[in-house]
Amino acid sequence: MASDKDDAIDADAILRMALEQAAKPRPDGTSRLSNMVNSIHAVQWLLCLAAPRVFLRMKRMPPREHLLRMVDFYLAYVRRGERNLVPEMEPVPYEQRETLALQLRALLETWSPPGLPAEISEAARAVLHADGQREPPGGWDEADEPTWRPEEELLWPEGVPAAMRPSDPGDRDR
Repeated sequence: MASDKDDAIDADAILRMALEQAAKPRPDGTSRLSNMVNSIHAVQWLLCLAAPRVFLRMKRMPPREHLLRMVDFYLAYVRRGERNLVPEMEPVPYEQRETLALQLRALLETWSPPGLPAEISEAARAVLHADGQREPPGGWDEADEPTWRPEEELLWPEGVPAAMRPSDPGDRDR
């Protein structure tokens, strides 16, 4: 006689199979999983650029080339026709994403840290809006610190700091 455990769905096995499938390389060397991860990193940087208080509070500034790479990740996501974000509004002007991201990229090409020109923040906000994201309560200029830790969880040229060090069980509570 089969037990309830034998009839249970092995959610971990299903997730493992889905991740393996998503991670399979395509002919161009990318995978659905790597593309999704890259687009998430790009959107996280867009959120920081859209909120000057958050961006300027960081103790380190990203190199211009790194931000250009993030916009390139975003452009690749758009050109594949992907929509990984849950829209926070309707209708969403998805058709504007590429043009707006190219405008942001052009602004970043001439940017020199450490400041953050208003034009870059406005361009990042426009890109996020075209991807279905609303501005935070109180507006982008007054945006509170995010619930995640930008300097620890953003993708930097060397990687994601929080993912590069041994985990600390107390870290989850912060």
